[in-house]
Amino acid sequence: MRRLVIILLVTMPLCVFAQKQGVGLRIGNPLGLTYKRYLPNNRALEILFGTVPDGWYKNYYKNSFSDVSEYDSYSYHSHDVEGTIYFQGRYLFHYDITAKRMLGKLDCYWGAGALFKFARVKYFYFYPWELGPGGSSVLLDDLRTDIDIGPEAITGIEYTFDQTPVTLFGEVSGFLEFTDRPLSFKVLAAVGARFNF
Repeated sequence: MRRLVIILLVTMPLCVFAQKQGVGLRIGNPLGLTYKRYLPNNRALEILFGTVPDGWYKNYYKNSFSDVSEYDSYSYHSHDVEGTIYFQGRYLFHYDITAKRMLGKLDCYWGAGALFKFARVKYFYFYPWELGPGGSSVLLDDLRTDIDIGPEAITGIEYTFDQTPVTLFGEVSGFLEFTDRPLSFKVLAAVGARFNF
């Protein structure tokens, strides 16, 4: 919760300089705040700040252990994630979906952007041939910084109510990682709502 308050304080000054805009909550992967600025010609810019629960991506971090050369002689035991922060920037193209008797405005959109993820991961591991007192393995630990950067392709749909300045949205995106595990592909999905002003 503390992270979301900090993110809100960072995002709010951006809202002062725009006219057609919305700010809201994104629920999914990642969970966080979304700020969207609508531009002429059915274009939009979006900035997102978020996080994921520490228990997500267990297999990703477990598999990442074997990709670190300094752990080559050691065996993985477990890990703890001590916090994850996402930052996403996007450029979007909107298209109206017309339907008879629809009171609000329905759009589909697609676009491209970039994603930056920062996480602190504490690994616990052991040397399989070294035993401590009582014949058990000696457990070691190491705190590492995991940074993921790469392009993101997005598609989604949003509905804006006619009499209420609220937009509901749902989207799916694909992220191609360039760092740590190059060319690793992830699918992200979320729903959410924005208040427009």
